[in-house]
Amino acid sequence: MNFASFVVKKRASWSSWLIVFVAFVAAACGKKGPPLAPIVRIPAPVSMIQAQRVGAEAFITVTVPAKNIDGSMPVDIGRIEVYGYTGRRPPSNAQWVSVADLVATIPVIPPPSAGAPPADTTQPPDLSKGALTGTMVTVIDTLTPQKLVQGRIPEEPRRGRGAPVTPIVNTNEPDVLRRFYMAIAFSERGRPGPPGTAAEFPLGETPEPPAFVNAYYTETMMDVEWPPSGGIIGFLFNNALPPAGPVMYNVYREIAPDPFALPDATAQVPWAGTPPTPINPAPLATTSFMDSVEFDRERCYTVRPVRGTPPNMVEGDPSPPNCFIPVDLFPPAPPARLVAVADEGGISLIWEPNAEPDVVGYMVLRGEATDATLQPLTPTPVTEPRFRDTHVTAGKKYMYAVVALDSRLPVANVSAESNRVDETAR
Repeated sequence: MNFASFVVKKRASWSSWLIVFVAFVAAACGKKGPPLAPIVRIPAPVSMIQAQRVGAEAFITVTVPAKNIDGSMPVDIGRIEVYGYTGRRPPSNAQWVSVADLVATIPVIPPPSAGAPPADTTQPPDLSKGALTGTMVTVIDTLTPQKLVQGRIPEEPRRGRGAPVTPIVNTNEPDVLRRFYMAIAFSERGRPGPPGTAAEFPLGETPEPPAFVNAYYTETMMDVEWPPSGGIIGFLFNNALPPAGPVMYNVYREIAPDPFALPDATAQVPWAGTPPTPINPAPLATTSFMDSVEFDRERCYTVRPVRGTPPNMVEGDPSPPNCFIPVDLFPPAPPARLVAVADEGGISLIWEPNAEPDVVGYMVLRGEATDATLQPLTPTPVTEPRFRDTHVTAGKKYMYAVVALDSRLPVANVSAESNRVDETAR
């Protein structure tokens, strides 16, 4: 075989293999491969969680995730479980469910899917069915005696065929137990998301509440006062306890609902609570507080002692409440600078208006110059600080005064008389 014949034969062989390869690839492209695994959506961890102890209760606030763990939306979420654990250190993420106690379950309303029709924004969501994604929810954990002692100590994983090893607690750890909380989100099918961050507070002894609360009010302000926590001895003892620091105070106020107000559409749901909010913006170092006053509505004041700073701040039990109804017994100031001017057919009166916001009108009083007691001239109060008396007799002298009336019902408070003026009718 010469060289030319060899080359032609090789080319024919490579052409045959190329045709077979192309046919194989073409046939393979028409066949379905093995099915791909479905995409599993699980909610992102609950990254924001706060815990606050108020006496014998703990208020745990969580933020409902709005995204899945991979950042996709809408989030696949059905509920959030909140767990609590008492110890000197928290369990590992893998041991929370096995050693902690379930504090609360928060149902979550899943957001609509991408292809769903838009929601009716004219109607408020039915929060009785669950929380909305992206919102903050607070649950309450009642601190029973069982929750104030060391919980079950997590066991280390098995090593080979041996039994699980219970770790030895480090004796250098602080003696004060702490209460830890963890929240885990679950998909609608019950797949748990990853654990988030834990919140905690110490379980040391809470300071003693004040023995009583006194309240005094004026026409504009309310003065709330209480004795130191533990009395004078407790005051001296508490202020000498570093590093916890002195006892401070939070003031709480409850006001009876307005009977004329519309019903609250955001009624409390059974799976959520409301953290207490003091009326003072920051814990008080003093034993008194000034508050605004509102008459004819019952109000109750309580004071709780506070020690420490966040996140190690603890708040004690409340003092006995002081409940009462402020009554407006404060008359307006007398109208000032009453002036009378006689002209043809009558006598005109003018005075300075009162500054009190609850003054609704004035009553004009009149008598003869020799009368010690003046009688009302107008059947109903006048609203403007002026009046013209046309029921006069020419040549006769009259004495005038004005009193102010406030809006108290059923009987208004009446001020003292203004200055008296006399004038002779023309």
